[in-house]
Amino acid sequence: MNSRILVTGLLLTAWSIATCAAQDITLAAAASLTDVLFQIQDDAQNAVGAQIFVNLGLSATLRRQIEEGAPVDVFFSAAREDMEALAREGFIIAGSRRDFIRDSLVLVGEPGMKPAAGPQDMQYLVKSAHAIAMCSPDSAPAGRYALEALKKYGMYDSAKTRLALGGSFREVLQFVQNRSAPLGFLFFTDALSALRAGSVVSIFRFPTETFSEPIAYPVAVTTASRNKSKAEKLIEFLQGDVARSAFEKAGFEVP
Repeated sequence: MNSRILVTGLLLTAWSIATCAAQDITLAAAASLTDVLFQIQDDAQNAVGAQIFVNLGLSATLRRQIEEGAPVDVFFSAAREDMEALAREGFIIAGSRRDFIRDSLVLVGEPGMKPAAGPQDMQYLVKSAHAIAMCSPDSAPAGRYALEALKKYGMYDSAKTRLALGGSFREVLQFVQNRSAPLGFLFFTDALSALRAGSVVSIFRFPTETFSEPIAYPVAVTTASRNKSKAEKLIEFLQGDVARSAFEKAGFEVP
């Protein structure tokens, strides 16, 4: 089972998901998990004993697909809110949820900018920037956490008219990389490749206490799953050593 069957970018529609064999597993996962899932796909399939089809996209979009009847076995969200909404509506099997990886929020800047010496320096940079890029809070979890950080540090009122909203982390990166906005809020894992390449720099990494809850990625089995035992095996694999190593290399925290 080492054929490349993971599918990126919402190309796996509800119709094509329905054509998967009953013994296969469909995983709806946040787009920020793309690289990790491709790295561990063969090991995951061998561990589960089934082909694993993946539908990648914004957590809110994936949640709506599940609500509309897409036959998903496992939901791996970048946002607690979307998982909790599905649980309240009866789409998630009680007791199957696990929150085992975390991310952090980082303020990135144009190449050549100096990292903030501390919170006050960061606040000054945000208040003096002509534009600040972030994901739309309505569509992406990173935008919700960025909004919470702006309010926590007393920057929202002065920044709200200068916010450049993107539909995805890639758009936020582009705003900063092409200098449309000198600063941008991103999940650390979404910014990591660009940071390593030097196309953006890390200005300030927000501590966990900035937020009402840690930035966690919950995963759970859906009530619509056609193969709950293998769905549970997939979640077990995702908590194991092979997956843990891949998550850590991608910049996630595994408490």
